[in-house]
Amino acid sequence: MFIDTSLNTVPTVLANLHQSFHEAAVRCFEYVRGLSRIMPTHSQLLIKTVDSIIALAYVMLQRRTRSRARQNVESVRSVISRRQVQWLACKAFDVVFQRRQTQHRVLLGWIGRSLAAVRPTGSAETCMLEDAIAWRTGRAGAGPAAEAMGSKTSTIVAR
Repeated sequence: MFIDTSLNTVPTVLANLHQSFHEAAVRCFEYVRGLSRIMPTHSQLLIKTVDSIIALAYVMLQRRTRSRARQNVESVRSVISRRQVQWLACKAFDVVFQRRQTQHRVLLGWIGRSLAAVRPTGSAETCMLEDAIAWRTGRAGAGPAAEAMGSKTSTIVAR
């Protein structure tokens, strides 16, 4: 429901995705912090975890799109790309794991390379993604991307 573009605008879905990634990053960070008292967590495990979260989120978006396509019989194209999903996830994990950057250098390096690889191509896409991560400051959907998309001001769907 939170990622359904037939119920929410694209900027709202992007903001919901980022919020979900941020919550996952905070939980992951806390688990790692708690486990580090017992045994060290290897960076490769964290990288694999983040990569798996990105892959799962994209698969869920694709399933939603395919399910909608079967119902409408017409071809429905996903409006959110894997690059956008990866960018949102990497931004969320980057912000959270920057708190202990010396302990997570390898993960943060991988995130930095991933962000560089999936950098938004156009200014409209950049604005739309930047607006999606601005939910934490209460500015989501109010920027130039919402105007460029011709959509009404989006709000994050409350859980």
